[in-house]
Amino acid sequence: MQQKLLGFFMLGILLIGSAYAQDKRISGTVVSAESNSPLSGVSVRVVGAPTSTSTDDSGRYTIVANTGDVLIFTYLGHAEQRITVGESSLVDVSMLTDAQQLDEVIVSGVAGATDKRKMTVSVTKIGEAQLNAVPATSLSSALTGKVAGLRTSSVGGAPGQQADILLRGDNVLGVSASPLILIDGIIMQGSLADINVDDVESMEVIKGAAASALYGSRAGSGVISITTKRGKSGALGQTQVTVRNEVGFQNLQRYMETSESHMYKLADDWEQYRGQYTKYAGVTFPDGYTGGYNAGISGSRIIDDDGYMDNPYGVYRFNPADVFQTGNTLTNFIGVSNRSEKNNIYLSFENNVQQGVVAHRDGYERQNYRFNIDQELAPWLTVSATNLFINRKVEQPSGIFYNVARMEKDIDLFAPNSDGQPYNIRVNHFNSEVTNPLYPLYKQRDNRNTRRWMGNYSANVKFTEWANLDVSQTLEIENYRREVINPKDTWNAAATAYTNGSLQHESEEFATYNTQITLNLSKQFGDLRVNSKLSYLYENRNYERTNTQASAFIVTDIEAFNNFTAINSAASSKEKERAQNYFAIVGLDYKDRYLLDGMFRYDGSSLFGPDARWNPYYRISGAYRISQDVNIRGIDELKVRAAYGTAGIRPEFAWQYEVYTLSSGVATASQKGNTELRPSQTAELEFGLNVDFLKKFTFEGVYARSKTTDQFLNVPLIGFLNDGFTSQRQNAGTVESNTLELMLGANWLRKNDFSWSSNIVFSRIRQQITELPIPAYWLNAVNGDVNAFRIAEGETYGAIYGRRMVRTLDEMARQLPAGASISDYTVNSEGYVILAGTEGTTTERPVVYTENGAPWLGKIGDGNAKFNMGIANTFNYKGVTLYVLLDWKNGGDVYNSNEQRMAFNNVSQRQDMTNVPDGQKKAASYWTVGMYDGNNANAYWVEDASYLKLREVAIGYTIPAKALSGFLNGTVKGLTFKAVGRNLFTFTNYSGYDPEVGTLRQPLDGIGTNPIYRNLAFSLGFNL
Repeated sequence: MQQKLLGFFMLGILLIGSAYAQDKRISGTVVSAESNSPLSGVSVRVVGAPTSTSTDDSGRYTIVANTGDVLIFTYLGHAEQRITVGESSLVDVSMLTDAQQLDEVIVSGVAGATDKRKMTVSVTKIGEAQLNAVPATSLSSALTGKVAGLRTSSVGGAPGQQADILLRGDNVLGVSASPLILIDGIIMQGSLADINVDDVESMEVIKGAAASALYGSRAGSGVISITTKRGKSGALGQTQVTVRNEVGFQNLQRYMETSESHMYKLADDWEQYRGQYTKYAGVTFPDGYTGGYNAGISGSRIIDDDGYMDNPYGVYRFNPADVFQTGNTLTNFIGVSNRSEKNNIYLSFENNVQQGVVAHRDGYERQNYRFNIDQELAPWLTVSATNLFINRKVEQPSGIFYNVARMEKDIDLFAPNSDGQPYNIRVNHFNSEVTNPLYPLYKQRDNRNTRRWMGNYSANVKFTEWANLDVSQTLEIENYRREVINPKDTWNAAATAYTNGSLQHESEEFATYNTQITLNLSKQFGDLRVNSKLSYLYENRNYERTNTQASAFIVTDIEAFNNFTAINSAASSKEKERAQNYFAIVGLDYKDRYLLDGMFRYDGSSLFGPDARWNPYYRISGAYRISQDVNIRGIDELKVRAAYGTAGIRPEFAWQYEVYTLSSGVATASQKGNTELRPSQTAELEFGLNVDFLKKFTFEGVYARSKTTDQFLNVPLIGFLNDGFTSQRQNAGTVESNTLELMLGANWLRKNDFSWSSNIVFSRIRQQITELPIPAYWLNAVNGDVNAFRIAEGETYGAIYGRRMVRTLDEMARQLPAGASISDYTVNSEGYVILAGTEGTTTERPVVYTENGAPWLGKIGDGNAKFNMGIANTFNYKGVTLYVLLDWKNGGDVYNSNEQRMAFNNVSQRQDMTNVPDGQKKAASYWTVGMYDGNNANAYWVEDASYLKLREVAIGYTIPAKALSGFLNGTVKGLTFKAVGRNLFTFTNYSGYDPEVGTLRQPLDGIGTNPIYRNLAFSLGFNL
C-alpha cells in the first residue's frame, strides 16, 4: 500500500513538473497597423485564465502562458485580435482600426478616451449609424426615443424650433433645465436645431450630476457632447465624396374637431338661403349678403329656447385645409473628406428647407457651411480647426392653430375686404374677437434672420508618449435680426378702419470666446493604467439687444422709422459675463477590472455674487468588472458601478444686482441685490449594472437619486423695510428626483443575408419639491395662457393645480348654501352635481367645489409620465434595410386650454348635440358658463396625454460598389434609395391636435402651441 501511495505521489510530481515545464514567458510589441507606431495600454489576457497585462509606453508586454493558450489583444477603437501561443516566445501584433469599435469609445466626462466597458458613470453614445437610419430634420430631435432618461417635447413645434430636452429629473426652479450642449468642444449658446445631422459622427449624452461633474457650474442638468466628422475614417490618400438629396412633405396628423352646429334660432325662411349664408332669426341682412362682417346688418343672434347646439348652418364653407397646407421639405447635402499621413480634412454644405403647413409662410430655411481640418506640422505638434457658418431664415406664425380652431363652420375665409384686399379680416359679424387667420398671414411680414459662426482652433503639443498639452480657442458669434411690418392699409380687427400700420425691429447679438489649456497624462505602471487631465478654462461672453417699435406710418410704402411722427418704444440692454474654471481628473484602471475615477473642479463666474464668487464640484466613481475574474457561463461582460458627484446651474445675469424699472424717466426700485448669490448645486448618487450575455444581448440598468439645493427663488420683500425693493433672488429650496433607466440591445438573428436587431430604452422619473421656504407660487403662464402649474412644498414638480367641480352629493352636503337641502341637487350624466331638475336645460350648471367658503385650489393633474419607452428595430436582408422606432409615453397629463377656450367660443365638439339623442342633450351654456369657469384652471380640462408614436420609419435599398463597378467607370462607390417617415402616426385618446405639446415643465395646449408635423420623404444618397 505504501508503495502504491509513493507511486501516485511521484506521478503527481512528474505531472506538475511537466505542467510547469510548459509555462513560458511570452513577450512582444503591439503596433498600429496604419502608422506602425507602438500602442500603449493594450490589454493582453489569456482566455479562460485570470492572467492579464497591458503594453507599456513602447508597446511592449510580457505574459506567462502555455503552448496552445489563446491570447486576446484589445485596445480602444481597434479590432480585437486572438492569437494562439505556439513554440515561439515572441508574439508581435499589428492592430487595425475598427469603426465599430470606435462607437464603443467614450471621450466626454472622463479622464481620457475610455472603452464603454470601463465606464464608471452614465454616458450613452449614439453613433452615426443610429443617427442616419432616419436623418432628423434637426439635431435637437435626433435623440428622441433613443436614450434612456432623455425626454423631449415639441414646445412650439414650428419648423426650425428647438425641442425641449430634459435629462433625468427637472431639478431646478426658476431657470431652464436644458442640458449643456458642446459641439466639437465649443460651449454652444445658439439653437441645436440649426446643426445638420449629416455632419455628426456621434453624440454622447452625459446624464446626471455624477457624470457631468467635470463640467461644473453649467452642467447640473447634464451635458450633450457632439462630435462632427473630420475625415479620419477614409482610406489613406483617397478623396471621398458623399451626396444626399431628400425631398419630402409635411402635414398635420389630424385637425382639431369642432362643432358642426350652433345654438341660435334660425329664421323661418332660412332654408331659402341655404348655400349662401346662415339666416338667423332677429337679424336683418342686406341684399346680396354672402357672409362675414357687413355694416348693413342689424339685430343680433338669439339663442334658441333649448340652448342646444344642434341647429345646422345655412352653408358649410370653413375647412382647416384652407389654412393648413401640405408643405414641402428639401435637404441637399454634400460632404468631401480626405486623409493623408499627416493631414485629414472634411468640408460640407447643407441646404435645408422646411416649408411648414401654414399658408403664406415660408417656414424655415437654413444653409450650413463646414470646414474641419487636422494637420501634423511636426511629430510633436498637431494643429486643428473647426469652422461652421450657419445662415437661417424663419417665417413662423403665432397662435394660428388656436385661431383656426375657433372658426364657425359657415365662415368664408376667402371673402374680400371692402377695399378688395383678400381675406376679409372680420369673418364673423357677431363676434369681433374672431378674425380671419389668413389675413395677417397674407398682410404681415415677419422675417427672422440669423447668421452664426462657430469655431474651434487648437494645437496639441506632444511632450512624451505619456504627456501632451491641448491649447484651444473657441468662439461662437450670432447675429439675429427680426423685422415685423404691418403696412399702412392693414385693417383693424373690427374691419372699420385701417390701423395705419406699424414697424418693429429687434436685434440680438452674442459673442462667446473661450480659451482652454489642458495637460493630458496617460501612463502604464505595470498592471495599472493612469489617465489624468489638468485644465484651465476662461470664458468671455457678451450679449446685446435692441428693440424699437412705432405705429401709424405717415405715408404708404416707406417702411422706415423716419416715416413716423413718434417712436412708441425703444429699449436696449447689454450683458458681459466672465468665468474662470480649473479642474483635475484622474482615472485608474488596474488589470482591466478595477476602475476608479476622481475629479475636482473650481469655478468662478461674474454671475455669482461678489461674496460667493468661487464654487467647488467633485466626483468619485468606481466599477468592478466581475467577468474579468469570474467565468460565468453565457456571461460575456458583467460590471457593477457606483458614482457620486456634484454639478451646478448658474444664476441669470441680473439676479445679483439691484434692479430698477424705468418709466417716463422715473426709476422705481424693484429687485434688491444679493452679493451672496451662488449657483444651485445638484448632488447625485447613482448605481449601475452592465451585462453582456449570450453573445447577443447587452443590458444596462441604472438607478440615480439626486438632490438640488440652493435654488433660485424670487423672495418677496416688504418694500418700506428694504429701501423700496419688493423682491430679491435668494438661494433656497430643494428639489429631489429618482430615476430608473433600463436599456436592452439585442441581436436577435444574424444568419446568411438576414439580420434583426433591437434597441429598447426605458425610464421612470419621479421629482418632488421637498423644501420651499416661501409661499407657493404659480409658474408664469405660457403665451399669456391660463395659470395651471404651481410650485409648492411637498408637491410633484410638474403638478397641475386648479379648481374642480363637485362630483358627489356627499361633497355637496358639506357646502350647501344657506336654506338649501341636499335633495335640491343631483348628479348629472357626466358625473357632476347640478341643481335637481336642470339637467338638459339652459340653467344646468356644475357646482364649483369649495372649502371654508372659498373655491378649492389643489392638484388636478400631473404632467410627468409614468414611464417613457423607446423601441427601435432594424431588419436587414441583402441590400434592403427596414428601421422602425416606436416612442411610448405612458401617463402624464396635459392641460387643454385650447378646448376650454373653444367652449367659451361655443365651437367645442363637446357642445355639438347634432347626433345626441333627445333626453341626453345639454345646453351650450353648461360648458360656456359652467365648465369654462371664468378661464380658471379646472380639472375638467385636464386630459391624459399618453401616446404611442411611430416616431421614425425608413425602408431603403443599397446598391454596393461592386455592383456599380461598370457604371461611370466605377466612380460611384455606393447608392442608397430610402423612403423615410417622421412622426407618421400617433395613437392617443387626447382630443387636441397632438398630445406632445407645451414644455416638459408646463405641458399646456394653449394659444401659442404648434403641433408636430407628419413628414414623409424620399432620399437618394451616393458616394464617389
